[in-house]
Amino acid sequence: MKLKIIAALLSAAALATSACAADIDYQEFQEDPLETAIRKLASPDGAAWDMEEMLSGGAPDIVQQVIWPLRTGYLGRGLKRTGRRHTGVDMSAPKGTPIYAVLDGVVEVVSNNGPGFRGYGRVIVINHGGKLWSLYSHNSANYVKVGQRVKQGDKIAAVGRTGRATGNHLHFELRNENGTPLDPMKYLPKEGRLPKR
Repeated sequence: MKLKIIAALLSAAALATSACAADIDYQEFQEDPLETAIRKLASPDGAAWDMEEMLSGGAPDIVQQVIWPLRTGYLGRGLKRTGRRHTGVDMSAPKGTPIYAVLDGVVEVVSNNGPGFRGYGRVIVINHGGKLWSLYSHNSANYVKVGQRVKQGDKIAAVGRTGRATGNHLHFELRNENGTPLDPMKYLPKEGRLPKR
């Protein structure tokens, strides 16, 4: 299922229009409740998630070079290992706070509340060399276009609360080439780390 979603994402990028992104439903990335129950029974400490990441090809080497997508704010919830799966980390900050690209890459998706990104609101997906993808959502504004090359540290969006968000924050994800979500907290550098609220 995940490979089909990634293939759809790459097809959308090849067409270079945000309208194509409407066919991609990022909610399909969410784990099925039965899978969650099995995972919870099999590994209450979350080791199964680490095994899934390892078996899926794990994290590419470039993930070690990521920077923080926000310079200011607070850490919220991270990857959720029980209940409905949360596939990234939330970082709260005031509306309009700049969001930065974590690595060099090419923008593959820019969606402004498109139906294919149900719940994500305004979202950006960046391809980092075909081995790692970063996703930034709930943005109040997106400053990049599909096909645009970005450099690490470029301002790409602004924090907001579009989609299913109860307050201003950035929902940030990292995914490997197989579409497996990686825990961003494992790879974001200690230097510049946002405090927990």
